[in-house]
Amino acid sequence: MKALVIISRDQDKASTRFRFVQYEELLAERGITLEYVRRDAIDADVLARIPSYDILINQKCLMKKSLARKVIAASKRIIFDMDDAIWTRPGRDHSWFTAWRVKSRLQLWLTAANVVTVANDYLGDYARQFSNKVEVIHMALDMEQWQPHEIQSGEIVTMGWAGSPVTVKNLEHIGDVLCECLAGNPQLRLAVYSGKRPELPCDFDYTPFAPGTEASFVKQLDIGLLPLPSDDAFTRGKSPIKALQYMASGVPVIGQVRGATAEILNDSNSLQVETENDWKSAIKNLFADAQKRQQLGKAGRDFVLRDHNMQRTVEQIVTAMSGVQG
Repeated sequence: MKALVIISRDQDKASTRFRFVQYEELLAERGITLEYVRRDAIDADVLARIPSYDILINQKCLMKKSLARKVIAASKRIIFDMDDAIWTRPGRDHSWFTAWRVKSRLQLWLTAANVVTVANDYLGDYARQFSNKVEVIHMALDMEQWQPHEIQSGEIVTMGWAGSPVTVKNLEHIGDVLCECLAGNPQLRLAVYSGKRPELPCDFDYTPFAPGTEASFVKQLDIGLLPLPSDDAFTRGKSPIKALQYMASGVPVIGQVRGATAEILNDSNSLQVETENDWKSAIKNLFADAQKRQQLGKAGRDFVLRDHNMQRTVEQIVTAMSGVQG
């Protein structure tokens, strides 16, 4: 079976990597090959090739309806995959006209797809307004790659954050709190991993993003930070892959819960916070209690092994592609 995947940028984009690229070897073992085309590269030649593929997968790419209808008409079987609330955007709302246009383009794909795959129930609830063929396929990780380290007491404790340049502002939002915690605890340090260096009013260790190095960075952490200051539709639609990476690595999480994040973080595997005082209290708690860090870290890894393990979700992907129950 051959599948053509429409993507917005390149295969290194996190959502593309974790929704499809990481599964290539497992899918090949099941006789399924993936090829990719950027949305902005769809031309007459691409349209002519689409009928040669067994399935077309659109990874949350919206386009002019005239082009979308041509792509849909040329496809044998369609999956529309959505891991973000793409009917909106972070920060501020679309204008009424842009919002109407975006939702109209999205509805076209949701109604045309043979299967709509989503990363969480929050997105599923939206998609089910337009389709009765919605499948929740969770964000997942290769648990052989994401391995825990042993948490020790009586050593330097590293709290850390990993994220994209776009989300650096989330970390900066709690910068004063983090720096206050660091100032009062000389054995506490802060480490940051991103393609953009954050602006924080204190010292921290910065590791620039490089492909294939995320797991080694996360593995060194003792506490994983998940600040989500905005409580809007876009944030509520997120299944934060960084939270799963922390948990898969046995790193306890301190985070703000918004929408679909509640499908990942709970009282047994994390400390949930909201206010600045909550952040300070949670950091102080985990800094001082290695046993608590160990307990939450184990619960988090067990959760990911059970519900977000790509060795299991690959079977859901195969079923969605083939239409044959497994």
